[in-house]
Amino acid sequence: MKETKNLYRNPVTPEQLKNRKKMQERREQEAKRKVDIHRNIIIGEMVCKYFPNVMEYQPQRSKSANAEVFKDFESVLEAIASDTELLACIKSRAEPC
Repeated sequence: MKETKNLYRNPVTPEQLKNRKKMQERREQEAKRKVDIHRNIIIGEMVCKYFPNVMEYQPQRSKSANAEVFKDFESVLEAIASDTELLACIKSRAEPC
């Protein structure tokens, strides 16, 4: 004799739906975080390749300490980013001939 399977599932409670939604959001955030980390590593490797002197900066354990250590380099990046004419000039010089 065949066993009959329970054709009726237990209904999903609103709490379960809420938990499932939270879990999905966490998975999406984690996936985005991993992509961001990977991108940052690639960019960091490029920066270190062309500006090897940045390897002299030693990371610290706190954000405030890192801000102090890296402030000179950050100032250079900020100056380049904020000067649209300079940035356009650099980009035009970097275009392949």
